[in-house]
Amino acid sequence: MGECIVSLRGWHPALARAEVSALFPNEMVKALSSPRLAQLTFSEGVEEFSISAGIEAVFTNGINEDWVDEQLLLGQVKQYLEQYPHGHSSCAVHAWKHGQGIEGCSRTGLAGMIGGILSRMGATIDLEKPERSFGLLLDEYSQSVTFGWLLNHGPKGDSSIERRASRRPFFKPVSLEPRLARLAVNLACGPLSAGACLDPMTGTGGFTIEAVLSGRSAIGMDLNEEMIQGAKKNLEWAGSQLNPFVQGDATNIKAALPKDKSNAFTGVVLDPPYGRNSQGSMDYPDLLQKTLVSAREVVDGGLVLILPTEPRSELLTRPLEMDERPSLKHHAWDTLEGMLDQTGWFYQNAWYVSVHGSLGRVLIYATTVPQD
Repeated sequence: MGECIVSLRGWHPALARAEVSALFPNEMVKALSSPRLAQLTFSEGVEEFSISAGIEAVFTNGINEDWVDEQLLLGQVKQYLEQYPHGHSSCAVHAWKHGQGIEGCSRTGLAGMIGGILSRMGATIDLEKPERSFGLLLDEYSQSVTFGWLLNHGPKGDSSIERRASRRPFFKPVSLEPRLARLAVNLACGPLSAGACLDPMTGTGGFTIEAVLSGRSAIGMDLNEEMIQGAKKNLEWAGSQLNPFVQGDATNIKAALPKDKSNAFTGVVLDPPYGRNSQGSMDYPDLLQKTLVSAREVVDGGLVLILPTEPRSELLTRPLEMDERPSLKHHAWDTLEGMLDQTGWFYQNAWYVSVHGSLGRVLIYATTVPQD
């Protein structure tokens, strides 16, 4: 497909950009002037766009330009359509905005004028079931306009809303939002072809559900039989008849795995329990250290570790600098980084995710080998 521009969801653009880089590890991802836009050059992997939690829409051969005026934009669109014609397909124009858009610029008015250009070029306009959709995005932050043919008629809705943890038949208040669980799986595991996902503290099954629904092989493990049975119900409720769950100890993962799965994982996702201790008398730091050792024995790739923190103001546009990281509930940061290093993991980045007024989370990304 060549070059495209991806429009990112607003709930955490920095994490969305990290997810894109993980899903397309061999391609160049370039930041644009808005935190919700990135340019990507790629040769394959359309499926990865469809499983992303953070991608809102994809402009194939997209163009991003600073807003000047209406006439200049329409001239640029006409040149684009001459270079990338509609190909005798029925078309629609989809226009939307990030933030408040651009003052004095009507997206519906521009969409109508672009529809007129397409019509004069011989395209059939079909607003109900078009064969191709042309996208126009007005971005408040950068005061820029992005346009081009859209992949799969985007922007796509956020389907994770339908899978909210509170709707599942087996629910615990500490369950992660599906969109964060999906993003964590993608960040840890990379492209679909890379390998399977390991979820050794599966709880209600959130990570494993998202891995399976995105087409990945996965194993979800928990020491508690009640959690295993509940996670199975949740996955069936989500639409899959697969049973990727096994009962086992996160501190001795290899012993619980089927023989053919002992070294098959490209990523591990961990949201260690807090407020309840699923490992009996083992204290929290010891539980985490033993789990990291155990996971390293069977994973060669990425780790996403989600830990509770003190609340702080949101930072959605980039990873946390060292002096910006909030206090962890159960560790000091230098202790945690030392633990990662001792257990064979290399810390890469961390992002803050707000939960509520008295609690936050950090999503920590580490790998089994240093990244360039």
